[in-house]
This record gives sequence, structure tokens and C-alpha cells, in this order.
Amino acid sequence: MNDLPVTERRAPQSGDAMLTYTELEGPDGGEPRTLSFVNAEIQPLDFTTLQRARLDQRLTIPLVCRDGTLVSTTIEGHQPGETINASAILESAYTSEAIGLVKGGWLPSAFAVTHQKTTILVDRNVVTKIVSRFDNGRRRGKHAADFIDLFADQPIRINPLLFVLEGNDRRIPTPGEAAAQLEEVERKLRSALPKAELTIGPDSLQGALGLIEDSRASLERKQHFLRHIAPCMVSPVARRDVEARWNDVALAADLHSVSRQSLVVLAALSAVAVPNGKSPAKNLLKFRNGYTKGDAYNALADLRALELFIGCHCLFPGEPMQLCTADKPLALLWAGIQASNFRWSGTGFSYDMTPVEGLFPENVGLSWRSILEEGN
Repeated sequence: MNDLPVTERRAPQSGDAMLTYTELEGPDGGEPRTLSFVNAEIQPLDFTTLQRARLDQRLTIPLVCRDGTLVSTTIEGHQPGETINASAILESAYTSEAIGLVKGGWLPSAFAVTHQKTTILVDRNVVTKIVSRFDNGRRRGKHAADFIDLFADQPIRINPLLFVLEGNDRRIPTPGEAAAQLEEVERKLRSALPKAELTIGPDSLQGALGLIEDSRASLERKQHFLRHIAPCMVSPVARRDVEARWNDVALAADLHSVSRQSLVVLAALSAVAVPNGKSPAKNLLKFRNGYTKGDAYNALADLRALELFIGCHCLFPGEPMQLCTADKPLALLWAGIQASNFRWSGTGFSYDMTPVEGLFPENVGLSWRSILEEGN
């Protein structure tokens, strides 16, 4: 534990979530010191940290906190109310099978909730985990301790829209199915986490139906695109064939009127570029022999979650939010594109990205950018 400069003093507010650091060993083998604080901005973790993490085991990660309000500490020379910075290697007692995607990268789900106003978009796999772990806010079953358990006693804000949009039948839900999904997810989450605030209101169903219809034509074109390229994407691509296969992907996108600048085209190019089929984008797109419309729909539902997350950042740049998922390939794609500079022009969303080598190896340079920028 280190890096504790003081800049000012302020009083913590009622309801703030408090973090406590405890050293494994104090200086010179002395008693471990503790540090408790609230209001901290926690620095997001990067692609490499996520790639190396064993999320089903107790997590060890670097943790950097900025502008926290000190509540209490056994470290000499510091007083409650001070604003501090702290950095440490966190050796937690928790797994992190639910991953919190945030602007700039990712964090374990509970750490991504920096304060009570954070809105958490939960996908279907996280809803399933919540329902299996909690009953009326109490843990049930013999689950390993996970960061998501810390949701139980927090008044977190949950938006279950992704659950409704995806449906449960590997296809676009009908209006009746969407209504049933909204009722189901509201009932399940209220039963599991009664302290949670669900951002559901009288217009929620109509909003979901509007998004379903607005994305229908685009999603169907992308399904045709993925099924078109699937046969040549199952096996790893030899380095000598990368450029030719990229051209195949670009031509297929044009043929099916899919924007080359869409996430699905970016993911397909990455699936080609990374040797031995090791791109997380390939795992996300789930290519296999006999690739079906349902397979494509599942992959596109994941990508649509990211697109909506990006849209939220563009429309509400000052609002804290998290996309909580248990899908590691999806999380790696988000961390790997390093999206930034989100903006809304009045006609559409735009953002910048600087993909990491884990998505586009150094040997392909910036060739992927020219393909995305050409065509439609």
C-alpha cells in the first residue's frame, strides 16, 4: 500500500460505498495497516490484465484509486476527511465471474459501481447469476464468494433492458415475448435483490420495442453477413492469407449492406488477424461448422449490448454506468478497442479507438483501419 498524498478534506456522504484496504504485512514485518475511504475514482483495468485473469479464482489485480475521501486509517499522519490517492496490489477473497465494463476498460463488478448513481446494464448471463445466488438479498447455495455478492446489500441501480432485447429463443423477440421477458426479469430481480432500484417505468416496454424495431433490419443484415463468412472463418487463417481473407470480409459486408465501421466487421477482421484463432473476437462470434441464424443472433446480441453501451456514453457523457457481463470474450473486445472521445453529432454516434495488439497484431499494422474506412 502506498501513494497517499493529501490535497483537501471533505466529509463522506451518507450511503457512500466504503472500500477498506488491509495490508498482508506492515512495514518491516509490523502489524498490517488499514485504510478505509469513500468516493474514490477507481482506475479501470486493461486488456492484458483481463486476458491473464482467472476470473473463476480469487482475483489478484493492481488497484489504483484517485480522489478518495479518507474515513479511517491506522497509517500515521492522515486524518479522516482528507482526499487521498492510493495504489496497491489487491489480493481478494473473491472471484470475479461478473465483469464490470466501464469507460476506459473494466473492473470487478462491485468496484465498477463507484457510487450510488451508477446505472448497471446487466445482460442475461448476469441476471442468471444474480437469480441463482440471491433470495431476498441473502446468498443461497454453495457458490464461491464473488464480487457480485457485494451487490446484495447495496441500493444499486439496475437497468435490465438487455435481458428484454435479447429474448430467450435465439431470435428477435415478438412484442408479446418482450412484454413477458420484462415481467420475468423485473419479478426475478426484485425477489433476488430487494434493495436494488430497477430503472423500469411505464414506458420501458415501449422503449424496448422501439429499440427492437429500430435494430431489426440492421441485425438481419448482419446475420446474413456472419453466415456468409462463417465457412471460411472456422479454421485459423494462415498469415499469408490474412489480406485476402480481410478482402473477403469487406466484400461480404458491402454485399449485405453492413457498415464496414460496425463492431461486427471489426470483430471479423480481428478474428482473421490474430494467429491460431486466439482473438477474443473469434470466440465472441462463435464460428463453427453448420453456423446457424441462431448462432449469429447470439453473437450479435452481445455486440448490440456494446453498441448500446457506447450510445449511452455518447448521449449521457457525465452519467456513470457499467455494463455487467459474464462473457469474457465480450469484455476483452471492449477493453481491447480502447474506445474514447464518445460523441453525438445529432445524426449518429461516433467515437475513437486504438485497438491493442491482442486484437490486431503488430505485423498487420494499421491495415485494418483502411478497410474500415473504405466502402460504405
